[in-house]
Amino acid sequence: MSLTDVLELNKAELFAKIRDGLPVVQRTQNLLDCKDDLLFAWDAKDNCLLVRNWRSSLAADVKVKFQTLIPSSVVTLEVDRVLASNEGSLVALSGPRGVIIMELPRRWGPDGYYKDGKPMITCRTFGLDTQLFLNNPHLEVRQVRWHPHSVSDSTLLVLLNNNTIRVYNHSKLRHVWQVGPSVLRSGANNSLCDFGEVAVDFDIAPATKPRDTEPEIAGKNETTLDKSNKTLMAAKTLPKQERIEWPMVVLRENGNIYILMTGLDSEKTRLQGPITITPQAHDNYGLESCALMIIPSLPPTMVIAESNGKLHHALLMEAEATEHSFNEVDDFVLIEPAEYVVHVLETVELELGISASGTGEEGNVYHCPIYLKRDLINELRYFAYHNAGLHAVTVSFISELQRYLESESDEDRLELAASSRAEYILCTKFDSSETVNAVFGLALLQIPAGMVLLLGSGQVISLKLVIDAQLLVTSNENKPVGLDVSQQESGPSFVDTIKSLLQRSVNQPILADKLTSPSAQESYELLNQAIEVLREQYLKRHDLVRAAFARHINQIQLKKEQQLQEIQDLEQERELISERAHKLAERFEEISYNQELLVRKCNALMQKANASLPNSVVAEREFSQEVTRLNKVTQSLAAGLESAKKTLNKQRYHIAKSQEDLKKNAYELPEKQHRTITEILTQLTGEIDRQIVDVKRINKIVGV
Repeated sequence: MSLTDVLELNKAELFAKIRDGLPVVQRTQNLLDCKDDLLFAWDAKDNCLLVRNWRSSLAADVKVKFQTLIPSSVVTLEVDRVLASNEGSLVALSGPRGVIIMELPRRWGPDGYYKDGKPMITCRTFGLDTQLFLNNPHLEVRQVRWHPHSVSDSTLLVLLNNNTIRVYNHSKLRHVWQVGPSVLRSGANNSLCDFGEVAVDFDIAPATKPRDTEPEIAGKNETTLDKSNKTLMAAKTLPKQERIEWPMVVLRENGNIYILMTGLDSEKTRLQGPITITPQAHDNYGLESCALMIIPSLPPTMVIAESNGKLHHALLMEAEATEHSFNEVDDFVLIEPAEYVVHVLETVELELGISASGTGEEGNVYHCPIYLKRDLINELRYFAYHNAGLHAVTVSFISELQRYLESESDEDRLELAASSRAEYILCTKFDSSETVNAVFGLALLQIPAGMVLLLGSGQVISLKLVIDAQLLVTSNENKPVGLDVSQQESGPSFVDTIKSLLQRSVNQPILADKLTSPSAQESYELLNQAIEVLREQYLKRHDLVRAAFARHINQIQLKKEQQLQEIQDLEQERELISERAHKLAERFEEISYNQELLVRKCNALMQKANASLPNSVVAEREFSQEVTRLNKVTQSLAAGLESAKKTLNKQRYHIAKSQEDLKKNAYELPEKQHRTITEILTQLTGEIDRQIVDVKRINKIVGV
C-alpha cells in the first residue's frame, strides 16, 4: 500500500479511463465529488459520469467495479465542476458556458450500486438556459451551489458574471436575482470589470428572521397608493408559517461584500452593501479576491481568499444600527441599509508552491485562483486547493467561540489568542518554471475520513484524515477557567512547553509528480531547500526539545536530592517524636495511678466524716420511731391477711369438696339450711373484703 494512495485508486479502472480525457490546459478544476460511499468522476473524453463505491476499496480481496452514467442528451460544454446535491439525487455538471443537471437512478442490491450494478446506465439530463448562453457569448458561470433548504433537493443557485443569481428547480427557472450593476460585455471589458465590480463567488449564510421595518430608501420613492397595494399583496401571499430569510453573501473581485436577503421562493429581494469591514485596511482586504466560504458557526465565520495566497478569517455579525451606503452605478439596483458588519480577526498567508532557489523575493511570488471546500466532519477545518497543490486550514477561534457561548460562568472572558494553522499537504509546484500540475479534482470522504485528489498529470492521491487533531493530544477543555494561585505561579506545564517548541511554521508537503521532470539543477536546489526546511523546522526544534528535556531532568534531579534530604530530616524528627511520645505515655500512666489512689482516699474520708456527724435531731428520731411503729402494724396486718387468705382457701376447698359430694350424692339441703349457710358465707366474704380494704389502706399509708 502506497503512503500517498491508501485506497490504491491509481490502479483503479475508473481513473485509468479518465486519464486519457483530462484537459490539456492546466487550471484548477473540480471533476470529483463524493456523496456518502459513492465517488463521482467526470470523463471528458466520453462525456459521461463515472461512479465508484470508494468504501468497498477498504475491504480486502473485493473486486470493485465502476458504473458509467451516460447523459440522455449530448453534452457539448466543457465541464470543470461536478457537484452532487445534498441528498444525492441530482448532480450538477457545470462549465464556463453552462450548467447541466443529471438525475441519478435508484440504488438497490447487496452492494448498493445503481440498478443493481448495471455497468452502463442512461440518465436523464437537461440543460439550464442553453439559449441564454448561445445568445450571450461573453456570459460565464462563476459559481454553482445547491440550496440547503430545498425540500425536493432540486433547487440550484447559479452565479453569472453579469451580477445575477439564477434560481432553478430542476429545469425550470424560478427567479433571477440581481446582485450588482448590469455588466454587458462587448469585445473588451468595460469600466465595471476594470474596477472589479463583478461578483466572483457567493455562499449562503444560516437563515434568519426577516425584520418588520420597511426600507427607508424604498419608501421615499413610493407613493401612498403603491405602499397600500404592496401591503395588500403581501398580506395575501404571506403564509401562515413563520417566514425566514437566507442571507446570500456575495463577493466581488475588488473585495467588496454584499448580502442579498431573500427567501427560497421569494420574488422580492433586499440587497445590502457594501458591508463595512473592520478593522479598516488600505487595500480593503484584497483587490484580487477570488473565493468566499461561510462556516455556519455562531456567529458565522467568513473566509475570503485572494489569488496571492492570503486568506482572511472574519465574523459576520449583526450591526447595532443599519448603515446607509452609496447607490450603485446601475439605476435598477436598489441598495438598502446594511444590517451586518464584517470583523476580520486574522489573515493567513498560504505558500503557493515551494521555491527551489529559496529566495522568496516579492516579485517572484506565484499568483493563482484559490478554491475553498468545507470539511463536513470537522467544522473547524477547511481545504484550499489551487494550481500549486492543497492546503488544510484549521480555524482555532471557532472552538473558543463555542466554549465561550456554552460557558455558564459570568466571569468567563473571550480570548481569541490561538492563531489558525495552515498545513501544506500537497505541493505540485516546486520550481521556477511556468508549468504547473493543477488540482483537477478534490473529494472529501467520510467515515472513515479521507480525501481523494486528481492532478493534472493523471496521478491520484488518496489520504486518510484525522477527524480532529485535538484528539491526538490531551484535551485541555475540561480544565477550570479560574486557576489557583499556585497554578498561576507555576506557569505553563512542561507538555505545553514541548508542544510550543515542536510547533512548526512550515511543513514539508507531499511532492507530486509533474508533467515534465525537472532539470538536475532544479532537483539539486529543491533538495537543498528540503534539507534546509528539515534542519530549520524539524532537527533544530528537536535539538531545542532535547535541551529542554536536559534542563527539565536537571531540575527534577535537584528536586529529588532536596526531597531525599528532607525525608532524612523527617525520619529523624519522627524518631525524636516517638521517644517523646513513649515517655509521655509512661508519665500519663503514673499520673493516672496516683489520681486513682487519691480518689479512693477522698471517698474513705467522706464516709468517715459522714459517720462522725451528730445524730440527736428530734425530728429525725420521731420520724424513725413512727416508721418503726408503722412497720410493726404493717407486719401484724400482713399476718392477719395471710391467715384470712388461708381461711378463705380452706373454705373454698370445703365448698368445692361439698359441691363434689353434692354432685355425687345428689343430696340437696333444705331451703332453710341453704339460706343459713349462704348468709354465713356472705358475712364471711364481707368481712374478708373489709380486711383486704384495710390492708390496702395501711399499705398505702406505710408506702409499701
